[in-house]
Amino acid sequence: MKKFLLLLIGLMFLVSSCYPVKNSVGTQGNRSEESQRLIPFLAYYHEPDNKVAAKLAYWDLNHNKVNFTDKLVYIAEDLNFVEPVIWDGNSRLVLRKTSYPADEFKEKTEFIKDYTMNTVYGRNIEAKRNLDDNPDPVQQKVKDYSLYLHNNHGIIERKAVFLLKTKDDKGNDVVIGEEDYPSYVDYNKETGEITFIFKYFFETHTSIYVAKCNAANINKIHWDEIRLTKGIKTGGNYTPYPNNSVLIGSKYYIQSFLSLAEIDLNKKESKVLDHMAKECRSIVKEGSFVPEFPKDILPIGVYEDVLILSLPVSTDTGIEYLLCAFQNNEFQGAIHLKIDDTWNVIDSNKKNVSEISVKDKKLFKRFNAAFLYFPFLGNVM
Repeated sequence: MKKFLLLLIGLMFLVSSCYPVKNSVGTQGNRSEESQRLIPFLAYYHEPDNKVAAKLAYWDLNHNKVNFTDKLVYIAEDLNFVEPVIWDGNSRLVLRKTSYPADEFKEKTEFIKDYTMNTVYGRNIEAKRNLDDNPDPVQQKVKDYSLYLHNNHGIIERKAVFLLKTKDDKGNDVVIGEEDYPSYVDYNKETGEITFIFKYFFETHTSIYVAKCNAANINKIHWDEIRLTKGIKTGGNYTPYPNNSVLIGSKYYIQSFLSLAEIDLNKKESKVLDHMAKECRSIVKEGSFVPEFPKDILPIGVYEDVLILSLPVSTDTGIEYLLCAFQNNEFQGAIHLKIDDTWNVIDSNKKNVSEISVKDKKLFKRFNAAFLYFPFLGNVM
């Protein structure tokens, strides 16, 4: 437990230091008009009394524009935690107790009741880890999960055991899921399918274990093992967790050192997506500044089938941030957040088509850049 908490804190610091934008994981709800390709996000503004207002904004991929609105979503009082726990960009919003939703968002909002670090959030699901009775907290292991499944008629509660006995490289018995957190959880409320994704680091390779069952038959769990190709460099700060990985349909996206990786859950295949990282990096000509952290590409949001990635880029004096949108692994556009408080909106042909000045908007910043939040459904609380 202590080891995981330290790793999770390290992950959160890496995410914050590499990009002041935070994210939503999972396959999202239906858009009213897919052709519009409006990607919602939250922009944050300084308010009196040291508060921050989260307001709705949109990235229009079809017209290569950013549209700010005055629609207030919530007010945050704790400047260390202005982002939501999760937000799907539509109807689901989970906040901490130090944030206060506005208007129609009051009916949509759930609040975190406690911070046990045992609840894993995903699309339409919370999965609470139930630990055994070992008096030593460090030695406690997971015995089962309490599942809270959100569907159109309310919340269904279930109990399930996601544990798989197998062998390690040396033939020793190991149990997948008894010590670690799931890398991702998901509930499809239309089909009833529940998905849990775990990772396991063997001496010779890394494997992803995928457990699936249906809410109607919770005890019939099917497991698949997917060995990651050697080109995928995971582990350490690149270990997949709910707050740094995303699922779009059957494609599970995780970080790899200076790149991105895709795991196809249906085909049971994995590959490095170097072309996506290179395509993002080719948009901006970088300067000479060398930061103290790797300039990793990071999944920060998902809306429908559009994946939002962030990438730190160097000027001669510091770091700026580039947001890249991909659909079916194809580049759709980008926003370049510049140090001088101008944003360049870039089309799918990598041309600057519009420029926005945000100097007078009083945007809340982290690490000298505007803090934004795109829909993201994965977290641990």
